[in-house]
Amino acid sequence: MGLRGATCLILILAAGCRPARPGESRRVIPELTMDGVQFRVDRGGLTTASGEAERLTYRRDTTDVAAVNLAMDLVTATGPVRVTAPAGSGNLASRHFRATGGLRATRGSDVAETPSATASPGPDGRTAIHGDQSVQVEGPGYRLDGTGFDIDPATGDIAIHGRPRLVTGLGARP
Repeated sequence: MGLRGATCLILILAAGCRPARPGESRRVIPELTMDGVQFRVDRGGLTTASGEAERLTYRRDTTDVAAVNLAMDLVTATGPVRVTAPAGSGNLASRHFRATGGLRATRGSDVAETPSATASPGPDGRTAIHGDQSVQVEGPGYRLDGTGFDIDPATGDIAIHGRPRLVTGLGARP
């Protein structure tokens, strides 16, 4: 998940902290915790993703973030992809993020689930999502299992790795 758009929000919040006045003692706390955070990722004037986190903790000294109950909508050429996860952590400066606790990606009636996934900048600068653990994709009449995946940030298409297994005819009517 790319949180580059959240960088601006966090930097604005951090910049709003006033410095200590002469003679005033102030303890610097490098950690900032926010509830109900909403973010948007813009590329070239276009929104490529938006989302929210129930709670986000940001370290001003390292740009590390930790989030709880994440949800993000990727804008793709084939329609939105909704990505959710119970937790995640990463670094805003490097634009790397890891979602844990069970990631779920939904596009239309297709749903992909995996224990965790990593988001990082792709070759075109857009945020690519990938994983190296088991993944299961289900849709009308099929189930596809694999041991790794990549989600194309431009199209929302998922590529399954590790000798995928496809089962068809699920829920088919006679």
